[in-house]
Amino acid sequence: MRKLIIKLFMLTALVALAAGCSAPKEKDENAETIQSFLKNEFTGPGDELKAAFNQDGPFPPELKEYVVENYAPLVMDWEDMMNMNLILFYQRVAFENGYLMKATNIEIIKDSDLAYDYKVDVEYSKNGETSTATVAARINLNEDGKIVSTRNMDVDDLLEKMNQ
Repeated sequence: MRKLIIKLFMLTALVALAAGCSAPKEKDENAETIQSFLKNEFTGPGDELKAAFNQDGPFPPELKEYVVENYAPLVMDWEDMMNMNLILFYQRVAFENGYLMKATNIEIIKDSDLAYDYKVDVEYSKNGETSTATVAARINLNEDGKIVSTRNMDVDDLLEKMNQ
């Protein structure tokens, strides 16, 4: 009887251990916000953004509409970030020089509750030629999970290469 109890206990412990190991990881909503932000920054420009960039003036209504739709849900103050060239900067350079970008690999590393480091491999293409560059940076969020700042470090000189 005692052996049966020990076997049942061991079986129960093994099942509990297996269930604990296979439990889904906690979802990091901040990382999802950053992922969306980076896809917006390093994929495109698409037709909608190109049409907005083609409008007259430094900040036409079509561009404002694009930013409000794609960035306002992710950042604390899209106007400040726009004025500081923290959003759409790479997109504008790509557009002005005839490039298309695509984020091919995004790595996000949590440093603290509200600070993350990231690395993005970006394919950029023009006239049928494609190259790859890496952009790494740090992003800070507020308690509401909104991005408040980003400090890009253009590791492989993506901006310089697209300006050639």
